[in-house]
Amino acid sequence: MIEVQNVSFSYEPGKPALSDISFRLEPGQSVGLIGANGAGKSTLMKLLPGLLFGSGSIAVCGTPVEKKSLSEIRRRIGFVLQDPDNQMFMPTVYEDMIFAPLNYGLSRQEAEARVDAVLGRLGLTGLKHRHNHKLSGGEKRMAAIATILAMEPEVILMDEPTSALDPCNRRVVIRTIRELPQTKLIASHDLDMILDTCSRVILLSDGTVAADGPAEELLRNRTLLEAHRLELPLCLAGRQ
Repeated sequence: MIEVQNVSFSYEPGKPALSDISFRLEPGQSVGLIGANGAGKSTLMKLLPGLLFGSGSIAVCGTPVEKKSLSEIRRRIGFVLQDPDNQMFMPTVYEDMIFAPLNYGLSRQEAEARVDAVLGRLGLTGLKHRHNHKLSGGEKRMAAIATILAMEPEVILMDEPTSALDPCNRRVVIRTIRELPQTKLIASHDLDMILDTCSRVILLSDGTVAADGPAEELLRNRTLLEAHRLELPLCLAGRQ
């Protein structure tokens, strides 16, 4: 579904943000991308849909991520950005959510049905006609997630999806992620959420892959996590 081979990226010459990253995501996998601040998580997430370009190669569903293929790549990938203000660009939640389905060829009736279904699933029906600039930080994050789900992409990227959410909405997001059939790559410092939603974890450290394996195994490894400036998930910390 996604294949990353020998990818490197630098914002400044001689200061690599990512170095020789390689991994493969299989269809339907839910994979957590973890690492301390500055490890390269957000940079890697932006490379996958072609928001940034580095060296090496990235392919999505067999299509290379190149400037000439961006329209196809972005039909396949939905990206929940770390900052919802960089994602929500229409006046209301409804207009943001219906924009992509209409542009993908759905009738207005089909697109509206999809919007209503997603809002209902997330318990956000009351936000449908709210203006984006009047939403709280948590409401914006939930609306941004709803916008991507309305696209029904084949691959979903999420950068800190539970940040700024209250406990109730955090539980809704976790439940929704677990129910989604799509291939998912989720970057987060919320290791409890990663443990709840992901079967595999990729650990980035200083722009390289420090570990890649089963979530249960890696997220229980206190020595590994602490060596890379992370701590055990809270649900496990009291048991060791």
